[in-house]
Amino acid sequence: MRLCGKLKIYFLAAALFGAAVFSIVEGSAPARAARKPERLIAMTLATAEMLMALAPRERIVGLHKLAGHPGYSNVAAQARGIPLIDSTPERIISLRPEVVFVASYSSAAFLNHLRAAGVPVSKFSAFSGVADVFQSIEKMGRLIGEEDKARKLIKDARERIRAIRARIPNNTRPPRILTLVRGGWVTGGGTSHDALIRLAGGENVAAEKGIRGARRVSAEQVIAWNPDVIMVGANPGSGAGMKDVIRANGVYAPLREKKIVEIPYPRFSSVSQYIVDGLDDLVRGLYQ
Repeated sequence: MRLCGKLKIYFLAAALFGAAVFSIVEGSAPARAARKPERLIAMTLATAEMLMALAPRERIVGLHKLAGHPGYSNVAAQARGIPLIDSTPERIISLRPEVVFVASYSSAAFLNHLRAAGVPVSKFSAFSGVADVFQSIEKMGRLIGEEDKARKLIKDARERIRAIRARIPNNTRPPRILTLVRGGWVTGGGTSHDALIRLAGGENVAAEKGIRGARRVSAEQVIAWNPDVIMVGANPGSGAGMKDVIRANGVYAPLREKKIVEIPYPRFSSVSQYIVDGLDDLVRGLYQ
């Protein structure tokens, strides 16, 4: 499936900067649901992945279409049979949702259309680390009346993180790691990639250079920074991935002898509980 430019922008924002702090009443902390809402829609990939783990599928009446794309989604198989939709207000309204999870960067016109139809909207805003993912899971669980499932999901993820970090060798120099995304983008502080690098015992080269969020830099600059390791995502489609670009493009020739850790794209870009799988991949690629 070919993604249009608008969808690519959406996905870059969601993957690198997205988050999920939920509140139906914007600006207030989400209270425990008086009753469990029965018709739920997640219009971001992260909320779709969380929702699939927390709510029985019969309560999920729609997911953003990316949730069904195996190149991007960690829940593509589980999402089969659930309506996959784009951000068309009329389609969402027709499903009669009791809660719709949206992004902080969703268009004002889209949100106003839903609100005018009386659709409860739960917006999510930026986060930068695993602790924030856990907070988001906890809040979603409270909002939809699935607190026990949320607590177990967080507990299991924390235990996995401890086990993964136990595999990091002691008394080794922290590897200097640079995340490189197609188009010459690097990710610095305040991103999910920065959190992964630090949890894996590394140093984020882009953050070291003062970059926060994502920034496009030249190949010459990347080479001058001289990272020990390049972290890339496997291409979610059928074309060349960033690892292939480095190997084939002459401007990146000095990087070809570097260690390149390639992570499957759904885990490389995850800002849900599947970020832990990305950590597992990174630690394995760095030290094993």
